[in-house]
Amino acid sequence: MKELVVYQSKGKQLKFVFLALVMVAASLLVFLTGIGSQDSRNIIFIAIGILGILFFGFCLLYIIKDFIVGKKILVVNEKGFYDYSSAIASKDFIGWERVQELGTYTIQGQVFITVFLFDGDEFIKSLPAMKRTAIKANIKLGAGHININTQAAKGISREEILHEMSIYFDEYLRKSSIVIEEISI
Repeated sequence: MKELVVYQSKGKQLKFVFLALVMVAASLLVFLTGIGSQDSRNIIFIAIGILGILFFGFCLLYIIKDFIVGKKILVVNEKGFYDYSSAIASKDFIGWERVQELGTYTIQGQVFITVFLFDGDEFIKSLPAMKRTAIKANIKLGAGHININTQAAKGISREEILHEMSIYFDEYLRKSSIVIEEISI
């Protein structure tokens, strides 16, 4: 089967480019206010301005790169998947052997593809503290260990993505049951 690669829509990325530009401009304004001021607090304005320009400038470059190249939000194949869809996505490869169940999860009107893992506790422990906290909160609300945000997917619906993931997962289960039967015979 052919690998499924889902990209983020250019419209969503364009919004981020605009927001990053606004933040760079605001940081520049803060910096210029600090330079033009004779107040003793001008050093604070200058420092905040410089930090803002550096941080949001880096973000702007990263977002522009993703806009030009195209940002992958999900890659699915016969061995598993990579989730790049959100800030709390692990971005690590998840093999089908780790997957217990696929489904959907709705919170505040937003629907996610949710994935429950056999080794969910180990998966959560492997993540940075901020991601760990967010995922634990999602689990308490009934979500799986991985929640794939498909809202910004380009040219494919959530239902189609879930269907394709289910085909790969079912094929993995079918092949693994054949191997188990051959071993036990």
